[in-house]
Amino acid sequence: MVKDMFTWIYSKIKTFAASAPVSLEEKTRLQHYIIFMILGIPTMCIFGVFNLLKGNNLIFLFAITAAFGLIVGLALLKKITKGSWVYRSNALLYVCLVSYMVIIGGDDGSKALWAYTTPLIFCFLFGTKEGGIWSSFVMVMAIFTFYQSTIFSIEVYKYSPSFQVRFIITYLFCTVISMWLEYSRHFFLKQSKAISANLIKEQAKLREEIENRKKLEKELVTIARIDTLTGILNRGAFFTAAEKEWDKHARSSKSLSFAVLDIDHFKTINDKFGHPVGDDVLINITKCCINSIRSFDMFGRIGGEEFALLFAETELEDTKAVLERLRLAVESTSVAYEGQLITCTLSIGLYTNIPPSETLTEMYKKADFALYQAKRSGRNKICLHPQIIVQSS
Repeated sequence: MVKDMFTWIYSKIKTFAASAPVSLEEKTRLQHYIIFMILGIPTMCIFGVFNLLKGNNLIFLFAITAAFGLIVGLALLKKITKGSWVYRSNALLYVCLVSYMVIIGGDDGSKALWAYTTPLIFCFLFGTKEGGIWSSFVMVMAIFTFYQSTIFSIEVYKYSPSFQVRFIITYLFCTVISMWLEYSRHFFLKQSKAISANLIKEQAKLREEIENRKKLEKELVTIARIDTLTGILNRGAFFTAAEKEWDKHARSSKSLSFAVLDIDHFKTINDKFGHPVGDDVLINITKCCINSIRSFDMFGRIGGEEFALLFAETELEDTKAVLERLRLAVESTSVAYEGQLITCTLSIGLYTNIPPSETLTEMYKKADFALYQAKRSGRNKICLHPQIIVQSS
């Protein structure tokens, strides 16, 4: 029953401490206050009742008041952000209890020994400096008491000189140890916070570095696949994708057409107008091709002025129609340069593999051969590989 009650109290206090809107230092003070409360309330209640039974009514009153003050203080802390004045109020109540016990002394002055608890409590509640001041105040109060016969009409216990010396030395020792413990705790807490802050910064830098690397990797993948000038597939990416398409074609036995496109007299354009103008021509022709082909047709730049197209599951006549539309679009477009229009044309070689009897490399070679035939026979035209002509006839 008692265990369950303390477990419930502890859980409630722990939840309250975790949710209190305070800084880390204030939360630490709050935790120390809770420890003081958990230990102090039952101790002072038992001590107060014990003295009540012995007829020490004033000690009972001081002890119960101090215990009640701890509970009230915890309730107040739930409504405020900083609880220093709450801690000081409870500390003052405890000082009154300790002071009274130093004054009356008890059996052989044993009640004065309660003063040894004050340095640890005050340093944990207020920190090294203020805790040291409160502890010094208690010691000054005790020394003052030793040299008085009565205080507030209360007879002061007669402490022997040897007891007074031992008390002062041991109390100083307790105060120094408590201050050192609190100083060490605070110092290492600051170190820990600094290390934690540095770790957070390093983690942020690391996350940023990882994001930059991911971005760079994406850019590298894009660069590895995309022709930087025209924005379409480069040679390597085109043939990699074409190989996958060819594998599907080989399994399905459906038609697959390979076309090679070459800009006529492109070297003349570069020599006459310069390479920047040649780049503009390449970009312009790429746009014409993209606007002329279908979204599922595979298009890439495989050389300086050479392009390739792969048509999957498309009949020969439909393929020729797309290429003719493309050729006419290029023929009718132009690039403006210094008041004149630069026009150009395309020569196109086409090979269709029906059924899949050759490899992709062989198809490329046959399409390239057809391109050579288009170049030799006047340019600006589409030429089929002779094998297709034979098959069609």
